[in-house]
Amino acid sequence: MAGYADPWRTEGFHVWGPWFETLERFKAGLAPIIGAAPGDICPQANVSGGVSKILFSLPERKGRTKIVLTEDAFPTVGFALAQGARHDYELEFIPGGDRLADPDAWARAFADDVQMVVPMQVYSNSSVLAPIEEIAKRARAAGVFSLVDAAQAAGAVPLKLNDWRPDFAVGTSLKYLCGGAGAAWLWANPDTAKQCRPLDVGWFSHEDPFEFDIHHFDYAQGAARFTGGTPSVAPFAGAAAAHEIINAHGVDAIYAHNQRLLSRLINALPRDAFISSTNEGARGSAALIKVRDYEAAAQALAKAGVGHDTRLGAVRISVHLYNEENDIDAFIAAIEPQL
Repeated sequence: MAGYADPWRTEGFHVWGPWFETLERFKAGLAPIIGAAPGDICPQANVSGGVSKILFSLPERKGRTKIVLTEDAFPTVGFALAQGARHDYELEFIPGGDRLADPDAWARAFADDVQMVVPMQVYSNSSVLAPIEEIAKRARAAGVFSLVDAAQAAGAVPLKLNDWRPDFAVGTSLKYLCGGAGAAWLWANPDTAKQCRPLDVGWFSHEDPFEFDIHHFDYAQGAARFTGGTPSVAPFAGAAAAHEIINAHGVDAIYAHNQRLLSRLINALPRDAFISSTNEGARGSAALIKVRDYEAAAQALAKAGVGHDTRLGAVRISVHLYNEENDIDAFIAAIEPQL
């Protein structure tokens, strides 16, 4: 953050040079984490805004009026997609739960009346890991656009966007990217981006932002056309620092570490205590655990110094590269009497 603020104090109007470098550093650091090229990444303020930009950029295709997502999708994504009704899109929800790890559960999404399918790579309230590569493959074969919500996965679960070839992905530097609020991102398959004409544009969506001709606008190439107006810089300065830490360890190693910690937890508690996925290879880096009395459990966890969240009346915890086995053991000792 000092690298953002110091040039502002010392460089005057020349500050945009270092600031543009900050945005490029953010994209370069994120790229290996999500298996992408830096040029296919567009910084965004939040996931909701990225989803909206994608939704209203899609080419109109006769008969393709359905957008398929699941009952377990994060609400903000559903709220943004629901605005597609303005363009006669209709949301269709498939059931959630562990079945979402099975590619065949997504069959409805590949029909000829579907414009786009929107899976989460990891579902926040179930920790189910969706088969993104297969969903993207089947969507592509069916002529359906695919938009991956990777907010609960990036930084903790391997992504290979260049290899899997969905049409879009969105994520945030909150959660496992450890970068704070305001530094979200949008990834666009370059072949798909050519077909898209975002409604939310500004001078940084222009092929030549510094042309300054109010009567002439050409979309920028690739993901950059989703930029809009003047980008924020400060959130991306902080987020870029987190990328350095994650890349120093590598996402594959982080994933293996997190899964070992989750297995330690799952093996220590009754299997029916979990309302999140316990299936190795089909789960993210979080767990939801049923308790008799949530308020009592929250007090016990606070006393033990264990941070947690709550969903569906359960205790939700996440593990990451900074956790160790003793953290899991402390959690187990505090939560067992609450089951």
